[in-house]
Amino acid sequence: FQRYDLQPRQVMKLLPNQFFQCIEVSTDFRVSYITFTPAIMQEITVRFDLSFFAFLKQYPLSPPLTADKAEKHQHMLQATYDIYMERTHTFRLPIFKNFLQNSLMEIYDKTKALFLHRNATNTNRQEELLEKFISFVFQHSSTQREVQFYADQLCITTRYLSSVIQHLTGHTPKKLIDIRCIHEIKMQLRTTNKSMQEIAFELNFPDQSFFTRYFKKHTGLTPVEYRHLQESQPPNLR
Repeated sequence: FQRYDLQPRQVMKLLPNQFFQCIEVSTDFRVSYITFTPAIMQEITVRFDLSFFAFLKQYPLSPPLTADKAEKHQHMLQATYDIYMERTHTFRLPIFKNFLQNSLMEIYDKTKALFLHRNATNTNRQEELLEKFISFVFQHSSTQREVQFYADQLCITTRYLSSVIQHLTGHTPKKLIDIRCIHEIKMQLRTTNKSMQEIAFELNFPDQSFFTRYFKKHTGLTPVEYRHLQESQPPNLR
């Protein structure tokens, strides 16, 4: 539920199961886009670090491209589309996947260089631990909400994990897990017609009653109240 202002020649990356809403646009707004299945996404990114995807979820907008790089990017999108539409081409799908992989590798490289500022020589053990923890939270927080699970994944004690995360972020591990889980629940309530029982089951809550108490503890509203509140909002404010 972050708001972003998309500037000219910026690139937005949306990963599987992410949602966005266009609240307002300028009269000259134009966008080129390409979508592909989660299966293809998994295949072409198998060598990428998990922390990269956690980072993209948090920072979906790249810095604005220069005019020449934006033109090259546009040509690459057009070439990717053209090869995909050439149904009789013997190597259509492998070439299509290669185009996508090259594009994501370019984003990967620039993202690492511009934002992460971490490498083997200047990343200390605690920062590496934080990156791994955040990656695991993005992967599992919808169904795993106990700190012990993440400590076990990282092969450390809950006490040490809590100490490191609190020191680097100012929040407890449990707080970060719950924030991410609540975001997932809100998205389910806003974008699906699933019942409370269905959402509770899908997100691994013991029962609907526990699910309701958990959500109200962190938001002040029951899931039903939150959904009704969202439905009563004008579309551009949801």
